[in-house]
Amino acid sequence: MSAARARGENDEDTAVPGLIPAGSLMLFYQTQGPLSFVAMTPKDRPQGARELGTVKGVSCQHGLSIPLSADVRGTSVTGAYGNGSFVKAIAQIKKMKPEVSGIYDVRVDLRVFSLLGIYRKLCTEVTARAFGAAA
Repeated sequence: MSAARARGENDEDTAVPGLIPAGSLMLFYQTQGPLSFVAMTPKDRPQGARELGTVKGVSCQHGLSIPLSADVRGTSVTGAYGNGSFVKAIAQIKKMKPEVSGIYDVRVDLRVFSLLGIYRKLCTEVTARAFGAAA
């Protein structure tokens, strides 16, 4: 299971990456987020593969924004770090269930947590059906 570009994507197609937003004066920014993922459907699953049920993986990015004034729209110093990519979420699935040889029927949610706009967390949650090698 590796990252892949979606089939049929053209240059004029737009994608909205799930990157945590940065503020005005950025001190540090090193994040990865999801863009596109090609997933199998139930009919693409290899014949004779063992059904392993539903699996879930989560990967997150974190951001910190410190305001430099009392003004709500004032300047702030920000930083962001983390890997909220599909690759990390799927690696988590493989770590929890090493017998997984593939996933299909993939569903993705982006979850945002914000505390007073100072701390933010953006998580990519991958839920899928998993299969293993034929018995």
